[in-house]
Amino acid sequence: KIYRKTDIDGLERAFSIFWADGEIIFSEVKTGSDRMVTSGGSIQVKYSHHPTREGYARKEVILDGSVLKRKDVYYEKVPKSLEVQYLFNIHTHPKHSSEDGKVFYNFFSAQDIKSLISSKAIVTALITDKLWLLIRTKSTPFDVSNLLDSQVTPEYVQNTLHMGLYKAEFNNKAYRYDLLNR
Repeated sequence: KIYRKTDIDGLERAFSIFWADGEIIFSEVKTGSDRMVTSGGSIQVKYSHHPTREGYARKEVILDGSVLKRKDVYYEKVPKSLEVQYLFNIHTHPKHSSEDGKVFYNFFSAQDIKSLISSKAIVTALITDKLWLLIRTKSTPFDVSNLLDSQVTPEYVQNTLHMGLYKAEFNNKAYRYDLLNR
């Protein structure tokens, strides 16, 4: 759906995915400009005494300051610790046309990679006319502050930044990029 919208209006879109106390939560889709979009969001899970039911707690999942989900939980089922974390984001890049009329899409930008490295996520996803997954490994450098857009190619992210790169046609399996190009 975000691919179709970006394809129509040329604006980048993004959403974030979180793990919140046993559930995957998707943020709202944010729309940016034709050159960038800011994703993110904040998530919180709260358990409180139920206001009317004896022996129950109220669980609330709060996304960007608004209650997304509310559920009554028997007090013995309230977890002793919560696991809440940002997993990754998915964003789009719009199509462009060259002077000779050929359509092309930009690959991950230097900023996309810098954002991944500075976050706690291990993966980021890009939707162009394909789905791209970029995965940080233990060999990926921590400092990419001097990275330039002109350096960012599939070969560079795999061989120099030691990142995993996967590519998929829509509604198909994702394959490691270097296996597709042998």
